[in-house]
This record gives sequence, C-alpha cells and structure tokens, in this order.
Amino acid sequence: MTPGGSASSAQVNSYIRFPPLVRPVRLRDEWLLILGSMLVAGALYNHYMGHSALLVELVMLGCGSALVLLSVRFHSRRESVPALHGILHRILARAVSDRRAEHLIPLIGFAVLLGWSAYKIVVVGETNLRMEDIIVTLFGFSLVLYETGPSKAQVVKDFIVLYLAFLAFVFVIIWKTYSLITGESYYEITSYAEFYFVTTPVASILQLFGFQVTAVLDLDGIGLSNIIEYYHDGRLLRVGIGVGCSGLYSAGLFFSAFLSFVLVRYEKVDRYICAAAAVGFAVTWLSNIIRMVITIMAGIFWGHPALALVHSYIGVIIFVCLITVFWVVIVRWLDSVEEPRRPSGPPKDDEAEETARRASSADLPEAEELAADEQSTISVHQPLQREA
Repeated sequence: MTPGGSASSAQVNSYIRFPPLVRPVRLRDEWLLILGSMLVAGALYNHYMGHSALLVELVMLGCGSALVLLSVRFHSRRESVPALHGILHRILARAVSDRRAEHLIPLIGFAVLLGWSAYKIVVVGETNLRMEDIIVTLFGFSLVLYETGPSKAQVVKDFIVLYLAFLAFVFVIIWKTYSLITGESYYEITSYAEFYFVTTPVASILQLFGFQVTAVLDLDGIGLSNIIEYYHDGRLLRVGIGVGCSGLYSAGLFFSAFLSFVLVRYEKVDRYICAAAAVGFAVTWLSNIIRMVITIMAGIFWGHPALALVHSYIGVIIFVCLITVFWVVIVRWLDSVEEPRRPSGPPKDDEAEETARRASSADLPEAEELAADEQSTISVHQPLQREA
C-alpha cells in the first residue's frame, strides 16, 4: 500500500468515526435514587388497592427515603461531569453552584413524590386513584431522571418536565384551589359554565342546520346536569355532557403543551407568544364544539350506538387533526417573528474533538488528491523502469 493510500485510509476512518455523546448515560449512583422513588410511589399506588395496610405503606416510605439519603451520599463524592444543561438547571444555577443544582433537581423530584404520597396516604386517606395522582407521580419521576442520560436529549427532557409541571399546575393546584374556593357552589358554577360555553353553542349550531335540538340545564336531576335532547326516527333521545366533553381538559392539555413548547423553543414569553396562546385557546374551544356537533349529528342520523362510536374514536381524531393544523400554522408564524433556540456548543473538552473531526473531514479531499498524484507518478515511471 502506498503512503498516500495509508493516509487516505486513516482520514476515511477519522471521517466516518461517530462523535461521542456529550455525556454518557450513567446510572451507577442514580439507581438508588430511582429505587427509592419507586418505593415511595409504590406506597401511594399500593394504598389505592383498597386492602393495603398503613404500616406497610409507611415502611415503604421510610425505606425509599433511606435509599435516597444513601444516594445523596454517593452523589456528594462523585466528580462533576461536563455537560450541556437544561432550562431547569440553568435557572437553579443562578442561586446555587452547578454541582449543587445537578444534585438538587432529582432531590426535588423525590420530595414531590414523598410529599404527595404521604399527603394522600396519611392526611387524605382516600383509596381512589385520581388523574392528579398519575400526573404528580410522572412529574416527580421526570425530575428524578432529569440529570441522567445524554445531554443531547436535553431539549426533549426539558419539554417533558415542563409539560408535566404545567399539567400538575393546572389539574392539581388550580383545580384544587378552584374547588376549595367555590366550596358547595362548585357543582352549580361548573354546570353553568359548561351550559353557556359548550351545551348552548352546540345546540345553537345544530339548530342553524335545521335539526330539532334542545339544550337543557338540570341541576336537580340525578347524573349529568348538562343535557342535549335530539330526535332520531321520531324518538326523543338525551345525551349528557360531562366535564370531559366540556373542553376543560383539552384546554388544560393545550396550555401545558403549548407553553412548554415555546419555552423550550424560544426560551421566552412575549406578546407574540401570548397572542398565539390566546388564538390557541379559541381554536381549542372551537375544535371541541365542532367535535360535539359532529357527534350529535351522528346520533340524529344513526342513533345512540353511532353517537357513542363517534364520541369515543372519530371525535378525538377530528379534534387532534384540527389542533395539529393550528399548531403547524402558528409555529411557522412564530418562527418568522421569533428566533428559535439555538443549543449552545458542547463543553470545552469535546470542542477539541469536534474541531479535530471537522479538520479531518476537511482534509479528506486533500489526502485523496495526494494519493491520486502519487499513484499517477508511479504509473508514469513504471515504463521507464521496464525499458532500463
């Protein structure tokens, strides 16, 4: 092999070599924190089985806390690893050092799990599993795992943590505060809001299409208070509209997803983003109204079985498609008026490797040209050697 060919081979190997991850996945010490968090969350979900013992749950809480304290001890001895840091880390690092922030975020996640589990087991004592329990559990685990894994996935981790945080804020803090403030009037206030924001608009649109539909608010009856009456084959049928159909859940989901997305993508909230969020709430409400109109129309034409089918499957698809179209349009508009987030470069230790890799890639054509020149030189001199 010619010297030029050897250089070319070395350059090719350097060119196709995959760059290392900014930070490797490390669970050598974190497994104690993860196991402790799972024990604490397991105590919460064991409580919902109905036949669990309080002593067993308290033991699980204690063992989980002990494992986390042991994990903290190992964390304090471990050397800090250079890495790209996410939004939460950078915010926390304004008050504490990078090393403390790296240890503190998982501990905050464990504190969320421990505090919520202890509150539901010891204070509330309810044995029914609710949506907020799942949200808080996922949010706590997302914080526990926030500093693990490759830093190249930091944008994804930022979105997941922020999304779950906003879900917890909407469906736990705001919802619980609203129920505490309204007290005994909670049922009536919620029913009136559903009637004027959902039931009446749906019935009015159907009436504009010529259907005989009536919106009913029944606060004294048993079951759902918001009812839409319609006729199918001459028979009067009634369908109730609950909280899940009112659009409150979809509005909370949109708020959490949209705000998390813009914070990760643009790292700010300004008048353009606020305007986009306001338009998004309007589109979410309108999408839910369209979904309900199509659902009731299916019941008018084909009866209750068709209504149930459209409500359970097709209506959700219609809603998601409308929100997806809005999302694509609004993000393109925001990209035209905002500057998307540009991830910062890798740490200094990796910048040298990246620079060397790029230099090797840039030198590859020169190496190949040199090898070609040497090969042509050899082929020119070979006839002269044979004549001699």
